[in-house]
Amino acid sequence: MPMILMDPGGITRSDKDGVMVQRHFDDELAELRQKLAVMGSLAESMIRQGALMLMSPDDETAEQLVKDEDEVNRLHMAIDESCMRLLVLRQPVAVDLRLLASALRMSSELERIGDQSINLMKRARKLRGESPVALPIDLQPLIDVVVRMVNDSLDAFSRKDVSLAKRVLELEQNADDLRHLYEDELAVAGEERGKDVLFYIQLTLIVYHLERIGDHATNIAEDVIFLVEGEDIRHQHL
Repeated sequence: MPMILMDPGGITRSDKDGVMVQRHFDDELAELRQKLAVMGSLAESMIRQGALMLMSPDDETAEQLVKDEDEVNRLHMAIDESCMRLLVLRQPVAVDLRLLASALRMSSELERIGDQSINLMKRARKLRGESPVALPIDLQPLIDVVVRMVNDSLDAFSRKDVSLAKRVLELEQNADDLRHLYEDELAVAGEERGKDVLFYIQLTLIVYHLERIGDHATNIAEDVIFLVEGEDIRHQHL
């Protein structure tokens, strides 16, 4: 039987080792949360820059978006690597295990938000070359809703606030309603100005990208509920 040494304070060496291991694990979880916070902040910034490109496209904003996307992608890979390492080496249970599972999913959602923001930039550039008329719809209400959804979902994660996460789920219907409204308006406008069909296709795709950002925020909110309550509310109809 291995000898367990006792220090003068009555704490065994094995106890000290266990405390050190737990402290190191806690530090790694804190670092993981920090990476998610930075990634979330970048994703929010990319949405705002993508929306700015729709209103006033410029090359400087586009260049910043590309740089931010590179950093979001780097963080996505770093978070995945950290989660997998902690899962294998630490074999966490209960809430720590749910945190790692949620972090893996959230980093993917944030990476996709970055992708959709880049898509907004690309559509804005195409609109700049094809804009025969003023924008026939006001995109600001949809932009405001999806930005709020992303912001609230990330706040809900940092504060472990289930009530705030559920409010994000309620906002999803607002985003869906605005998307349907815009699609109907663009269909009518496109019929009236058939020669500008590519312009209206680009606008319809912009609406789609914005609504998809809201979907990713909804998924993050669902992950928050899973993290805090251990309940998976995805695909409840099943």
